[in-house]
Amino acid sequence: MSAHAPADDPRPPSPGRLAGYVLLGATAAVALVWTWVTLAVPWSARAPVLVGGTATGAVLVAALAAAAYYAATARQARERTAHAEAATGRLEREALHLREVVLPTLAGRVGEGVPAESALAEVVQPTHGALRGLAEYTARTLDAAESRAVAGRNGLSTMEGEAAALADETLPALVARIRASRTSSAEAALAEVVRPTHHELSRVLEQTARALSEAERRGGAAMAGCASAAARVQAQVTTLLARLRELEDIYGDQEGIFADLLDLDHSVSQMGRLADSFALLSGGRSGRRWTKPIVMESVLRGAMGRISAYRRVRVHSTSTSAVAGYAAEGVMHAVAELMDNATTFSAHDTEVHVYVEEENTGVTVTIEDSGLGMRARERRRAEQFVSESMDLTTLSGTRLGLAVVGRLAAKYGLTVNFRPSSRGGSGAVVLIPQHLITQPRVGPAEPAP
Repeated sequence: MSAHAPADDPRPPSPGRLAGYVLLGATAAVALVWTWVTLAVPWSARAPVLVGGTATGAVLVAALAAAAYYAATARQARERTAHAEAATGRLEREALHLREVVLPTLAGRVGEGVPAESALAEVVQPTHGALRGLAEYTARTLDAAESRAVAGRNGLSTMEGEAAALADETLPALVARIRASRTSSAEAALAEVVRPTHHELSRVLEQTARALSEAERRGGAAMAGCASAAARVQAQVTTLLARLRELEDIYGDQEGIFADLLDLDHSVSQMGRLADSFALLSGGRSGRRWTKPIVMESVLRGAMGRISAYRRVRVHSTSTSAVAGYAAEGVMHAVAELMDNATTFSAHDTEVHVYVEEENTGVTVTIEDSGLGMRARERRRAEQFVSESMDLTTLSGTRLGLAVVGRLAAKYGLTVNFRPSSRGGSGAVVLIPQHLITQPRVGPAEPAP
């Protein structure tokens, strides 16, 4: 009988089972054949034939069973190899599809903000479990990374916005508040500005506020010290000038002594102008004040008397107007600084010409020199000095005179401009506004400055 696999199991039998089937079938067949052969031979030969046949049949049956076993084993190995090769090829194709299609698509969709589950549903996932798990893990990882990146971008954008607001609005407001009240603390100034929510930016603001507050307190103390020192010098200069005027009256008939006294008077007047400049820049005021209007000619002569090169100045004035007493000293000081500038930056053998003209808006004083002139950039810088109210804490460079002119212009409403001079140098034009212009009083003349 032949051995075969059950009808409901299409798979071939295992090598051991197939060898068993062959062994049973071959044994039955050999037994029938050898029984027939034994019965066919004479009785005397049956015993040897039976023994030999049995041995030969056993060897034959064993050989057939072994052959069937190894044949089935070889066939099964070939089937497994083919299956493994097919599975390997399919795995390679799915891995390639995963690398070339699935993962790039997932990265793109997640980068566009699509959730990981939705992105996975849009692609053909691998059938292999490990590759499918890899795709799902990659999608979740990309989703988490994109969430962190979005959060980081939002945080960076917020920080950039706060940093811009800190630089453009908060810090200028903080500086203005601290400067407006030099005695206020950093905490009080911080309470009046919008603080950033970012911790590090808030710390920067706090440190800046403390540094500014401390610097402002020190600057205020230095300014107060300068103002006090300037006031003492002004008092000494005023006393010294008064004493010199007394000596000039006493020794007016002695030419040598009188000339020396005039030179000393002139030097003291220059020292007084310098003391007034420091007082103005440190928040103080001029050491001299006038109670009556001062005519323009006296204002110009007083300005000339406060510079060293007064002999080079030529005044061309036909104006009969006067400057109000409370502003006369300031106008005189500003004109003196501009005259000193003109004589300093022009050749020593040239003259500086001063012109006075009455306009509808006031009186203009023009100071022209024959120097090298100023380039456009230098004129802009000079006008910046006279248009911004500076003090000793913000003054840089050596343009002390222009800074003083700027303080006086801001205080009395003067307008100062610079232009090329018709004489080849530079010209400074000072407009004294109409509300400072008046007519001299009729009565006993007040001594000219």
